[in-house]
Amino acid sequence: MSSSKSFFEEKRVWSRIKDEVLKTYLVPYLAKVSKTKRPIIIADCFAGKGRFDNGEPGSPLIIAEVIAHQLSDSPTPEIKGVFIEKKYFDNLKANIPVYSWLHPLEGDYEERMEFFVKKYEPRDQNLFLYVDPYGIKSVLFSHFEMIQKKGFHSVELLLNLNAFGFLREACRLLKCPVPETETPDAYEQDVNTPERLDEIAGGPYWREIVAAYFSGQIKMADAEETFSAQYCDRLRRVFRYVVNIPIKAKIGNIPKYRIVFGTDHEDGLLLMTNNMNKRWSQFREEARNHQSLLFECDFPDTTKLYDCWNVEEKIYSLIDKDIELKELLIKLVQEYGISFSTADYKQYLKGMENKRLEVKRMPATTPTGKPSTSWDHTKRDLSIRISRRAQWQQPLL
Repeated sequence: MSSSKSFFEEKRVWSRIKDEVLKTYLVPYLAKVSKTKRPIIIADCFAGKGRFDNGEPGSPLIIAEVIAHQLSDSPTPEIKGVFIEKKYFDNLKANIPVYSWLHPLEGDYEERMEFFVKKYEPRDQNLFLYVDPYGIKSVLFSHFEMIQKKGFHSVELLLNLNAFGFLREACRLLKCPVPETETPDAYEQDVNTPERLDEIAGGPYWREIVAAYFSGQIKMADAEETFSAQYCDRLRRVFRYVVNIPIKAKIGNIPKYRIVFGTDHEDGLLLMTNNMNKRWSQFREEARNHQSLLFECDFPDTTKLYDCWNVEEKIYSLIDKDIELKELLIKLVQEYGISFSTADYKQYLKGMENKRLEVKRMPATTPTGKPSTSWDHTKRDLSIRISRRAQWQQPLL
């Protein structure tokens, strides 16, 4: 098991991606949620030192910067940053700025979470949970279920899911050997029982995945993808929408971990999808040394490979009746995850307009009297509805 001390020496490439996902989402999140005029809590549940040893900011400083920027826009509701840390609390307290709205809390995550889910009064607040643990042992699935039931005005979750580490520990507990070539950089060996893994995963479904790996039916890469997909399926019982991005060292590697996002809000889903898609596209381009391919093959979810090459067919199949553009985008994200951005889908739709699809905009003209061609689903005074075009036929050639 790798020491957590080396983690803080400098920010690695995959940590940069994680921090970019966090910061890029929090800026529009705070701007939008502030409009509810209800207090906001951003809780960094494994805050660490706050700053890397080489001076680069960690998640607490990123969160503090984003909150400070939002508080500079008045009026704004109360916003608090809460940072939980036990091992490196002294470093954390020394590194974060001293403001009344930043609250470093010394203690164990699991103990703090137990208190939070059982005794904390939600008071109609908005809660954003950032859960980025060093391993797997403390992050119980039931905590997310209980928090969602407490009655906050809104709850959103950004979780570092170490699926590979989970499976490595599952193999150890079930006496299933893992080849050295498939050993993750770091995993925890202090999970005591398979039953504890049930609590972490939100059920015993992982046992069948490990059994399939042990019997040679699937490889570890398939096991990681299957476990991650099933974990996200269970998280959809807690949050209406869930997407994730695999974080890798190299394009062909098994993910080191996945950043999983849960929300009940459509706007949050679309914002995070665009955010994660951009991070994945940047990673993919850098891994290829910015060389493009004739046919795209490196999608974040390899199980969707066929569908990703047939987006127009998928769009057409999802339009069984007249549908609002935003609703269609939500359906596409639920199908494809972060494989495409909303801009990508709109580009496909532009190519299908007046061919396979009929697009009606209300109002039909711009303020200057020109026919509207807008695809802006965020405008409240614009309705964009899409339907199949009557009597359309596929060209023979």
